[in-house]
Amino acid sequence: MNRVSVLDCTLRDGGYVNDFNFSSRTIKTMISKLGKAHIDIIECGFIRDTEYDRERSVFSRIEQITPFITPKKKHSMYVGMIVTGTISASKISPRTKDSIDGIRITFHKKEMDEAFSLGYALMDKGYEVFMQPVGTTTYTDAEILALVERINEMKPFAFYLVDTLGKLYAKQLLKLFYLVDDNLDEEIAIGYHSHNNLQLAFSNAQELIASCGKRKLFIDASILGMGRGAGNLCTEILTQYINENIEYRYHTELLIELVDEYISPISYIHPWGYNAGYFLAATNNCHPNYVGFLMNKQTLNIKRIYQVLKEIPEEERALYNEKLINSLYQKFQENEIDDTETIKALRKMMDGKEILITAPGKSILDEKEEIQEYIRQENPFIICVNSMPDYIVPDLLFISNQKRFHQIKKEYGMKNLPSPAVVTSNIDAGKSIKYIVNYSELTMSDTMISDNACLMLFNLLQKMGIDEIHVAGFDGYHTNVERNYYARNLINNTDREKLRQINKHIQKYMERIESHMQVHYLTESMYDRSRNDVQSIQE
Repeated sequence: MNRVSVLDCTLRDGGYVNDFNFSSRTIKTMISKLGKAHIDIIECGFIRDTEYDRERSVFSRIEQITPFITPKKKHSMYVGMIVTGTISASKISPRTKDSIDGIRITFHKKEMDEAFSLGYALMDKGYEVFMQPVGTTTYTDAEILALVERINEMKPFAFYLVDTLGKLYAKQLLKLFYLVDDNLDEEIAIGYHSHNNLQLAFSNAQELIASCGKRKLFIDASILGMGRGAGNLCTEILTQYINENIEYRYHTELLIELVDEYISPISYIHPWGYNAGYFLAATNNCHPNYVGFLMNKQTLNIKRIYQVLKEIPEEERALYNEKLINSLYQKFQENEIDDTETIKALRKMMDGKEILITAPGKSILDEKEEIQEYIRQENPFIICVNSMPDYIVPDLLFISNQKRFHQIKKEYGMKNLPSPAVVTSNIDAGKSIKYIVNYSELTMSDTMISDNACLMLFNLLQKMGIDEIHVAGFDGYHTNVERNYYARNLINNTDREKLRQINKHIQKYMERIESHMQVHYLTESMYDRSRNDVQSIQE
């Protein structure tokens, strides 16, 4: 039992969440506290042939890591990770007493020969080498045994079982573990790296600890489970379990201090953790980044996300292909129709009227009186986007989002709407909607904002020949998501840093819109260049 060791990978695997932007002070403090907490193996970050930035946990030379681990704790081992193909062995300096002690090598099946060549070279330089195949669950038993045979010849420090898709139940994991354990040289440690798509990381770790016998076992974890998608096993939970059930070894209170001081603030800006989408990723054998891509679109409900995942070819599911998922998403959304007569009818509705567009931003409530006064004085043609504030009776409701369509249908019933609705052709609206316009002709080529509802409506109005509009509630996205919508049921959970990027992309696209159409902002907006500068986009 006491041969179990904890490897903390927060600065490496957790770095996918915030693009490794921890700051040099955070990196130094975290490594120091992990050492003081008696963590057995501390992973300091990636090693890549790239331009070095001291504020990120990505290093281009071994010597760059040394200041962060000095002074080294005697009871801790310090490692970095190399993704096969990202740096050559010739650029890795030999191990010294002050440098990191080990290097983890991760590789896909097709990179196996290159990975072994790198591993042998690093062992010759004095490093403890961890061999870590991506997606061990995609290997057949025969492939695992062939790989183990090569590992036995090599005799690295450790060989890893990696549940990339977060889909293994205990029975499946133990079958894989015993297959490896029975055939692996007894001096080579077995490592386990899990993802938490099915909330199994901790229970599986307990199963392995109970089953490892005399085998050295390394279990990967991160502070607060920090990791992209559903995240990882929590270091603080694992260490507390070992303290209470095996032997007291770790100062877990220091890990909780790291949660409070460094990791929780990151989780607010870059959230991670279990949700239904990542459940679908695991149960469909899909890389979690596919779900992350679809969820960040904020246009599909879980049922639709499931339908898109089903379209991913089996051979493409285990490894993330952003170009593929974007094309499948676009194809799923497209449903070409002839909307010529619809556009004529909509244009006729608006003849001779000022046009007011209400988006669902919080300013719809904050500046309610000003909006009501404008409506009383100007009697505009009102178009509500994807929702209807209680005090506004629109002349037209524009819906471009299947998720919002279902919300409105559930709340009002489509036959009881106070105004006609126009929906984009990607929505399965049945026979209840009279006005349908082509989705594909209104979207943007910029994938970050490809089907932003307001921008799609602006494109539609331009297509109709409208050259002047008034806009309310088109606020822009704040990192405090509760400031983004006038109603709580409209709030989407998404990466706060992604929201900053969306703001920038929308601002750029609005320059194009306003070169063809005059836009008057009735409420405060990050995109109103007459009121704001670029700094407003960073709020």
